[in-house]
Amino acid sequence: MYKSVLLAADGSDNSYRAAEETLNFISKDTTVTILNVIQIEKSKDAVLHGGDMIHEQKDKLSGIIDLYESNNVRHNVIFERGIPDETVVKVSNSGDYDVIVLGNRGLNSLQGMMMGSVSHKVAKRAGIPVMIVK
Repeated sequence: MYKSVLLAADGSDNSYRAAEETLNFISKDTTVTILNVIQIEKSKDAVLHGGDMIHEQKDKLSGIIDLYESNNVRHNVIFERGIPDETVVKVSNSGDYDVIVLGNRGLNSLQGMMMGSVSHKVAKRAGIPVMIVK
């Protein structure tokens, strides 16, 4: 069993499915850290327009937080600003995590070839196992 899971979540349906999947392989001793990366461009826009990005992002993650609370999962939420794939890898390498779990965004094949998905980039660069949930 994993003791420490890093769940990269953006509040999408795919990240919720990834959170649900963690319920299948964690124990009562596992702590899940929910990482939400606030993209730099969005962060700048929020500052310029007086928005509260942390509050908005926390609202987007409320379904995952509710899921974990209703299943008595030990969890915490962290917010980082940056480029999603780079930030997930940086956080995973700086902590004591056993596995990264994230949803697959589902780019079409052309987009995936041209840009690559966050999940693919994380899987290539991470120093720990990565579970990508469809």
